[in-house]
Amino acid sequence: MKAFFENYLDFFITFCAAIVVGSQYYLENIVGLEPCNLCILQKYSAQAVFFIFLIKMVVPRFKFLFDFLGIFALAFGISASGRQIYLQNIPKDELAAGYCDTPFYLLFDMYPFFDAMSKVFQGSSKCAEDSWSLLGLNIAEWSMVFFASMIGLMLVRYLLIILKGHKYN
Repeated sequence: MKAFFENYLDFFITFCAAIVVGSQYYLENIVGLEPCNLCILQKYSAQAVFFIFLIKMVVPRFKFLFDFLGIFALAFGISASGRQIYLQNIPKDELAAGYCDTPFYLLFDMYPFFDAMSKVFQGSSKCAEDSWSLLGLNIAEWSMVFFASMIGLMLVRYLLIILKGHKYN
């Protein structure tokens, strides 16, 4: 049981992240959807999760560090998708005139990093658009499902390893 939760779960998380990154590529380049700034943050978070857990599988040293970085990337993705879900569910007249229409790279050229991040998280009507859905959930909601389920799997892994009395190497 310990080997499953230590090794195969990392492969599963990497595989799921690869599916999400591939889906993002498909929606952006094949379907032609243009991502808003919050979508771009979610895309970068999913790519970070993929690369972190891929490196963790290849380099088994520093497992705890890679898990910490992975949870940080997942939590960042949850915050971006949660903000976008919030913006999609408030009335259109209450949306602020934010910086979601400004190109992502331009915000980071114009403002310092944390100011640009706050401008991205302000959102606007473009971030509140619901342009694509699958099984009744839009892209931001599917991102939230992915990020939250991966954090849940990691917490279950740690909980089972601790309850079994094993040391996480």
